[in-house]
Amino acid sequence: MQYFFYGLAGVFLVFQTLYTFIPLLCSKVKKLNPDLAEKSISVLVPAYNEELTIRNCIDAMAGLHYSNYEIMIINDGSKDGTLSALDELLDLEPDARMADRKLTYKPIKGFYRSSRYRHIYVIDKVNGGKADSLNAGIDYAASDIVITLDADSMLEADSLMYVNQYFHDDDIIALGGTVKIVQGAVRDKNGAIVEKFRGRGLIKSQIINYTHGFYVRKLTQSYFNSIVVISGAFGAFYKDVLVLVNGFRSTVGEDIDITLKIHEYIKANQLKKKLVYAPEAVCYTECPENLQNFYKQRIRWQKAFIDCILIYWSRLSRKFSVSVSLFFAIDGFMLGTLSAFTTIFYLGQTLIVGGNILHAIIFLLMSVLLNAAQIIIALYLCRKYGSTYTFSDYVKMFLFSQVELLTYRNLLLYINIAGTFKYFDNDEGWGFVERKGVAAISQNIAAGSN
Repeated sequence: MQYFFYGLAGVFLVFQTLYTFIPLLCSKVKKLNPDLAEKSISVLVPAYNEELTIRNCIDAMAGLHYSNYEIMIINDGSKDGTLSALDELLDLEPDARMADRKLTYKPIKGFYRSSRYRHIYVIDKVNGGKADSLNAGIDYAASDIVITLDADSMLEADSLMYVNQYFHDDDIIALGGTVKIVQGAVRDKNGAIVEKFRGRGLIKSQIINYTHGFYVRKLTQSYFNSIVVISGAFGAFYKDVLVLVNGFRSTVGEDIDITLKIHEYIKANQLKKKLVYAPEAVCYTECPENLQNFYKQRIRWQKAFIDCILIYWSRLSRKFSVSVSLFFAIDGFMLGTLSAFTTIFYLGQTLIVGGNILHAIIFLLMSVLLNAAQIIIALYLCRKYGSTYTFSDYVKMFLFSQVELLTYRNLLLYINIAGTFKYFDNDEGWGFVERKGVAAISQNIAAGSN
């Protein structure tokens, strides 16, 4: 077991070295080209009990710098006042648009169009889950490109322009944008969005986690065309590709699953296509504010990963490219899940029966140094891609990230282990994270964007 741990530690250092240097050396900021022809875009927003958040989402859509798009909100059998809130906000009227009937999903109760905002539609359907809602939205979408967006997410003003620009590259088949924490954003007196490193420790931890996850991990995976998961909060796809892979699978891991299905489709058809990360395309999302909801969310994420591991593991080497297989199997499973178990075992063995404490200390120090380097790079890229944190915020973020190693990071270690076990008994279901309808940016988050 000890030698296995050392081998795992070596692999860990290799991947962490990649995550340290690739984003720094290979990141490029795309300049917005406003003269490009606008491809048609359908923004799909699954909504289940989103009465408190749906107004923020709709308000943000009103300020988008784009014209050739539609918004489709899918009310997935909400038990609260979501549909009433939508009717009040949009003044809904029945619409005669017919579905393509190329995907399967729960029965549709009604299809409506807003009389106030003619580009906004609402699908009222029987509850079937997020994947089922997205399949209904895809089937009704009238555009070439489909964007999936969480109901608590708010797009920045130029986000669709960047999505359009990326899809003008014929090699790109799907992409994921940058997701930021709405609790870490305010509006200044001029109405512009300003990012602040503020809030409880749990919120600060998630700000750090998202910043590192997107600007370091996603950039590296994008460079190797090995995106393991397109963010469920902000993903963009060609509609015909989603239909060809039979849409989203009804599972807790629908965002990982659809990413892998597209990778599998590329390999099966020997296409020279790629899935990329678009750092310039940004949306804000509400993050859990207490440990109970944070635990629910992260347990669900871990269950999602285990679900996809069990489905795709046996065909990784045959149905996927080498880079996807390596990042999914080694970086995702071995270093993300298996290492949690081996780390606990090795530390326990060292403390109880004695072991090479010097080796453990050396490995710990190397991990701390690599983490520090990656956080510095993440903050540098954060600034490079247009974030508005002050210098003092960046200093606070770096210092907090080092403290986090001994606090919230250890909580994630526990959640990885607990989520793995809970996947197999699933006694708590998939879990539902409560929304608060955060009004950190009180009116229209898009209107203040530059």
